[in-house]
Amino acid sequence: MASRFLLITLICSVLLLSGQSTAAVVEYEFAIDVKEVNLTGAPVEALAIDGKIPAPTVTAAVGDTLRATFHNRLDVKTSVHWHGILLPSDQDGVPYLNTQPIGPGKSHTFEFPITHAGTFWYHSHTDLQVQRGLYGAIVLTEENPEQAIEERVVLFSDWTDEPVDSVLTNLKSRDDFYAFKRRTIQSWDKVLANGGEAIRNRLRSSLTRMGPMDLADVGYDAFLVNGQQVSAFEDIDSSATQVKLRMINGSTSSYYEVEYASGPMTVIAADGQDVMPIKVQRLRFSTAETYDVLVPIVSGRASELRATSIDGSGYSSLFIGEGQRLAAPDVPRPNLFLTNHMDMGESTSMPMHEHDEHAMPMHEQEEVAAPMHEHEEHAMPMRAQEEAVTPMHEHEEHAMTMREHDATSRSVQAAERMTMEQDVIAHMTDYSALMATESTQLPASQQWREIDLRLTGNMERYVWSLNGKTAREDPQILIKKGENVRFLLSNDTMMHHPMHLHGHFFRVVNQHGERSPLKHTVNVPPMGSVVIEFDANEEEDWLFHCHNQYHMKTGMNRVVSYEDTSLFTADVEKLIRPSRRWFDVNNFHAMNSFLDYELSFADERNEFRFELDTNISDSYEIHATYDYYFNRFVSGFAGVEIREHHHGKDHDIGIAGLNVTLPMLIDSEWRVNDHGRFRLELQSELQFTRHFGFDWRWNTDNEYRYGLNYRVNNRWLLTLHTDTEYGDGVGVKFFY
Repeated sequence: MASRFLLITLICSVLLLSGQSTAAVVEYEFAIDVKEVNLTGAPVEALAIDGKIPAPTVTAAVGDTLRATFHNRLDVKTSVHWHGILLPSDQDGVPYLNTQPIGPGKSHTFEFPITHAGTFWYHSHTDLQVQRGLYGAIVLTEENPEQAIEERVVLFSDWTDEPVDSVLTNLKSRDDFYAFKRRTIQSWDKVLANGGEAIRNRLRSSLTRMGPMDLADVGYDAFLVNGQQVSAFEDIDSSATQVKLRMINGSTSSYYEVEYASGPMTVIAADGQDVMPIKVQRLRFSTAETYDVLVPIVSGRASELRATSIDGSGYSSLFIGEGQRLAAPDVPRPNLFLTNHMDMGESTSMPMHEHDEHAMPMHEQEEVAAPMHEHEEHAMPMRAQEEAVTPMHEHEEHAMTMREHDATSRSVQAAERMTMEQDVIAHMTDYSALMATESTQLPASQQWREIDLRLTGNMERYVWSLNGKTAREDPQILIKKGENVRFLLSNDTMMHHPMHLHGHFFRVVNQHGERSPLKHTVNVPPMGSVVIEFDANEEEDWLFHCHNQYHMKTGMNRVVSYEDTSLFTADVEKLIRPSRRWFDVNNFHAMNSFLDYELSFADERNEFRFELDTNISDSYEIHATYDYYFNRFVSGFAGVEIREHHHGKDHDIGIAGLNVTLPMLIDSEWRVNDHGRFRLELQSELQFTRHFGFDWRWNTDNEYRYGLNYRVNNRWLLTLHTDTEYGDGVGVKFFY
């Protein structure tokens, strides 16, 4: 008996030790430094981790402790954020909010336990360093993974040879700066060429004071996959019939349409969370998301995985396998002239049988693809005030449970039908097809807090915000531990916004009810809405922001703080602000008859403007004003006007009034001077073609200026002008 007891004890000890042996401290040590790269034919300075762009892949298993040390060899501060990973708040890597930045010549060690598996990524959260190369993949596996299939990491990104500070300045200087570079300016010749519907769309949007929409901000010089415009996986096992791709969109601001040459991709995970397998021919891939997909391997072929920028301005290529290269289909540029901006929130992502993909009428597809049906939206309890804790009433809770149960039953049946019939989604543009593998319902016993968040902005001034306020003006959202939190996200802008919540997974509420998918980043389409929910089970402070880095840096972010444990103070708020607040824009207009110089110096709400007109010899006008922007359409101003003219009408006056954007995108100035005299001035621009445009200015003093311009590039225009004071002339305009 004693020997049997000793044997059992020995076996248990061995089993216990073998179980423990899988957990380990996984250590990495990296250097962050400057690196010269040549991705487009021009050598430029970039940033790299261990000399690599993208950075080395970090791998660990559930149960491990990850210990990563970064040595900063730069002459500026840097940081590392672990995107999508659940970890202690002080390891999250947001400078000053969670973790101290890594100073020049300094080092920092991150250490945290791995509690979940999935595909994630890490990147700098300092300034715009991610655009310069500081990003890499993270692969977290189960404790004892079954390596039944080959897998590869696929990391998409975008690249510009320009200094990143210049990119943001250019976005501030002209709303169409990069549209000209990408050849996406919506000029009137193209509107007319697209017929009556395009004309009606343009007039409708102009009457509502909405400018022509665009799908991307920056004109990139290259789109990359694993650091190159064209990459390849040629070392796939020749016996493999499929490969698992861990795809990451590590771009600074780009969305992609991803398609594989050798048939549909099978999506099995989104943002590191398993989903019911779905077959997708083309996948819209938002900034900062991750997807795990299975793709077939074709013997003797290298099949292209192509990621095309959503605006059609370029793509990257990854060839998988060996042999003759098989190209993926071209993705046509979207025709925005035929798109009504009021319909941009609607999209199509319902499953369609691969031989009958056009069977469902478009309007029916859009209705089914909506995040929620209208009656379901209004059945949910709504509260406008962020501070209110809103428990669900019993009958509402029961009604929602019944709806979710019915929706889940329908979703399971649909998933089974997809599996049996091999249905394929022709183009997955939203999350309506994603279904979790198990229930994601939040604890029924917890109270609910609902927060309305409108995604707002001003493309003309390039200021982005939430509920009409930038992070500088309204930095914090308060919640309490132990609540169920619901964010009602509605996009009032013409741009896509990939919203990312640090430290949590949230449910993206769709028709799958209790099996709505879990994600950490969600796209909110132009003029669209999305509902997300999460269990407030953390502590302290976590960032919530648009992952388009240029949107985040100009105001579209908040700190989500747990009321009882928050460490967020006024001093921390000042430290986490973007390093640059004020931007200057200069316009120089040189004619043979006069010179005109305009300078604006602005932040998100305030602007100082100076304009000088002169004929050099005996006449000049000076306008100097301070403007305050109440919203994107209205600003108030006050200042002075100084005139000296050869005809003797010299005066110095004080002026004040309002600038209002009118329908048809006409800018109006309603002003009164210190003598009580009122004046109305109107001005606008018309873009006839990509190169030719017309600008005009007129006021009730019967002063006018008209100009015909030829745009040579983003900064230089040739111009022919006439002016009431200075007469006719030819010359150039220059922006900087």
